[in-house]
Amino acid sequence: MEYCKKCVMPNTRPGLKFENGICTACINYEKQKTTNWEKRFEELKSLCEKYRGTNGNGYDCAIAISGGKDSHFQVYYVKEVLKMNPLLLSVSNIDWTETGRKNFENISENFGCDVISFNPNRKVAKILFRKAFEKIGSPTWYVDALIYAFPIKMAIQLGIKLLFYGEDVNYVYGGKYDSEKASAKEIMLNDVVKPVWKEWFEDNQLTEKDLESVRMPTKEDIEKSELEPVYLSYFVPWDSHHNFEVAKRWGFKQLLHEYQREGTIEEYNQIDSIGYLLNQFMKYPKYAHSSATEIGSRWIRAGTKTREEVVKLVEEYDKNLDQGIIEKFCLFTGMTIPEFWKILDKWYNPEFFEQDKDGVWHEKFRVGKGIE
Repeated sequence: MEYCKKCVMPNTRPGLKFENGICTACINYEKQKTTNWEKRFEELKSLCEKYRGTNGNGYDCAIAISGGKDSHFQVYYVKEVLKMNPLLLSVSNIDWTETGRKNFENISENFGCDVISFNPNRKVAKILFRKAFEKIGSPTWYVDALIYAFPIKMAIQLGIKLLFYGEDVNYVYGGKYDSEKASAKEIMLNDVVKPVWKEWFEDNQLTEKDLESVRMPTKEDIEKSELEPVYLSYFVPWDSHHNFEVAKRWGFKQLLHEYQREGTIEEYNQIDSIGYLLNQFMKYPKYAHSSATEIGSRWIRAGTKTREEVVKLVEEYDKNLDQGIIEKFCLFTGMTIPEFWKILDKWYNPEFFEQDKDGVWHEKFRVGKGIE
């Protein structure tokens, strides 16, 4: 187990590479300082001009959004800076926080955009949340798959030719496919949605028709439709905290006044749903890092916190599984609390954790240093 010398991200993150002790996420963030952003902006303007007005008074482009801080930043940039006429494409949450719902509505109200939102099949979601928790340790596989597939499928269906996504996860935060690129035609390779399929039908609870909505168009399908999906992060410097600061100026609100989370060090990231955060926590038993590690590492890269400050925050918060997450997940899936913990136990990696006689897990590593 090796930690980046600059931030606090360990090499246990799937696909993350290190060069001379520095993770590629830190290396790529530093590259932003020498990138010719004026040239990239001209490329972006040319791309927009290619599609501006192609549908008359209709939509010039589409933006895949959730309603969070990054969504606010994306819509601000495309609508206010580039002066495009975007359609917003979104997948609704299974359980909204009131803050998340208001932020989602705020985007349409303050930017004056039309929105098409896909409401997930709740029966399918109940089945798949539990299956994905048990089988692959990624309980929100169904919703995540929809988040990536729906905007592309809808843009193709509507004949829209330009689709904006936010950041290229593998390049910005580290992953297997971390080469810098503008095109998002291969967005499903970013490892957010595990490439499983046949496993969901083994007990005959679900059929392929039930999951047709999450089946991603192939790269060939996208090219045939002439859709051009792109990452905004290729054309614009990407910093999640800066995006938050911009979003506040357009009415985005933090979760703090509604709910105090137990396992995070901020109240502005992934605040649309409490139950959804189980997926984020699952990185901890499997890979020994979670939300505090990821956000803290971003703060270090941006220079707002030192590594020493973040190590203390990660030690205090990363291991905490919010009680509200457990309650909401079990309520939705019909799982009991003891059943939940029994399944969670199997995802703890014995290389990083040891379980005491009462079933409680303890770290075998020190944050920022590794296995003791």
